[in-house]
Amino acid sequence: MENLFQELLAKARVRTGLSDFGDDDFVGPLTAWIEDLSETHLSERGRKFLTNLAVTDLSRRLQVIDCLKQNPEIEEIPIPPILYITGLERSGTTLLHNLLSLHTKARFLSRWQLMMPTPPPEAETMATDTRAQLMQKSIDALRGTDLEKMHWVDAVDPEECVWGFINCSGLLGQAPGPIMPRWMDWMANADWTDTFSGYRKVIQILTYKNPVPENGFLVLKAPQISRHLQSFADAFPEAHFVFTHRDPYRAITSTCALVEIVDRPFLEDPNYFRANKPIVQTFFDAGADRLNDIAAFAKRSPERSTNIRYEDLVSHPIDVTTKVIDEAGFESDPQLETSISDFLEQQRSGRRASPKKDIHTFGYTPEMVHQNPSFKAYMEYFKVTPEITRQTGT
Repeated sequence: MENLFQELLAKARVRTGLSDFGDDDFVGPLTAWIEDLSETHLSERGRKFLTNLAVTDLSRRLQVIDCLKQNPEIEEIPIPPILYITGLERSGTTLLHNLLSLHTKARFLSRWQLMMPTPPPEAETMATDTRAQLMQKSIDALRGTDLEKMHWVDAVDPEECVWGFINCSGLLGQAPGPIMPRWMDWMANADWTDTFSGYRKVIQILTYKNPVPENGFLVLKAPQISRHLQSFADAFPEAHFVFTHRDPYRAITSTCALVEIVDRPFLEDPNYFRANKPIVQTFFDAGADRLNDIAAFAKRSPERSTNIRYEDLVSHPIDVTTKVIDEAGFESDPQLETSISDFLEQQRSGRRASPKKDIHTFGYTPEMVHQNPSFKAYMEYFKVTPEITRQTGT
């Protein structure tokens, strides 16, 4: 294992021509990732892809650290106010992220920016930056797959913050977690202070030459950080949290379906995920824990929290988006209603592939979820009603 660890570091150094990895906050997640590469359920193709993924992440870390060394003033840049969207995966976070990002004073971080943050993007060339086209080529290769129907993000679209973490904790949006058990265990139990500190620096790089508008704000999103809410809140005092609340049965089954789609190409047996009950159980257990944490934070810090029900977001997207802006204390945008209407019309007319009509439930039933004490208490507190017919958000 030590040999592979050093081999990955060496490959990143050769790829970038750089050598300084900074402090050792990446060692824990990278070590766990390397240990999981020996898992027998991974295919050779999957093992190769996941190995290279780590090299790419290490290369980005080298580039970020070098950028900060070359431009020390970046770390003095203040972080602007943040609207931070989180909750369970598949609870409407992506839809709300896109709608809030339409505000004329808002700034979001796209996939290409998070994956290729150096050199710092410049406001004057954002629309023509070749990194966007380079990233889009890799994304377009997945057109027509189930992933396009479940969750699609173009290179220039708002993306989840975990893609911008620089210590091997955000690999592939953390989707490989269920098939990388030691890595997933590290994510569940680690202290995330250093991870979030590193992410602050990425945000500073991305706003260095492309600042938010005057009186503007960042719109960021990551369902994954809901398991580490207080750590994130401490690292980002600028953040106002927006929690999306959906029937946990729908959120969990949809998350299982999405993760299976992402992870299937890496597995020796394509049915491994469905057949492995302990993996599926982790979604249930983790979901209950995370909803307990969300409820506790919302009660503890109501001044930093806005709560949105998925059913309201889907049925009244303009009203809900306006409510979030008002509760966070940002100025209204007279163009926002038109922008949202235009965006949703484009989505319905084909910009987004039609969602799958049916998804596998992985053995879950509504009763199994709704009768669990944690889920039941959550639904009662946030007035979440059972989603009898699955809503798709478009």
